[in-house]
Amino acid sequence: MFGLVAVSSLMIIVSLAAALAQKPSNASQLAFNTHCRHCHSMIEGDNRLGPSLFDIFGAKAGEVEGFANYSGSLRGNITWDEATLDRFIADPPSVAPSTNMIYPGVADTAERMTIIEFLRANSKLRRN
Repeated sequence: MFGLVAVSSLMIIVSLAAALAQKPSNASQLAFNTHCRHCHSMIEGDNRLGPSLFDIFGAKAGEVEGFANYSGSLRGNITWDEATLDRFIADPPSVAPSTNMIYPGVADTAERMTIIEFLRANSKLRRN
């Protein structure tokens, strides 16, 4: 009996750990909502003032139809990964001088990493 309870408990813990590993943290959701959600969505095709950030990891800048200039005409020049997202979120014009995104950037490195965690957790990581 004890063995069955122990195995069942272990299975529940493993299932919860797997679910939590795929779900972004509350802190990352909050950081995204605070800095990005006013203009962006994580839903495919739900473009607002800015393009949807659905599946952003591995995407080429300027891929979202109607938003080529949003990334400062960087179409095909950069791929959104942790390094480029970090630089762009910190200071958009430093990566895309002609961007029409009006946002001062996020100076705090930890806050940028938290936003990037959210973007990564909500992307299906493209494979080339």
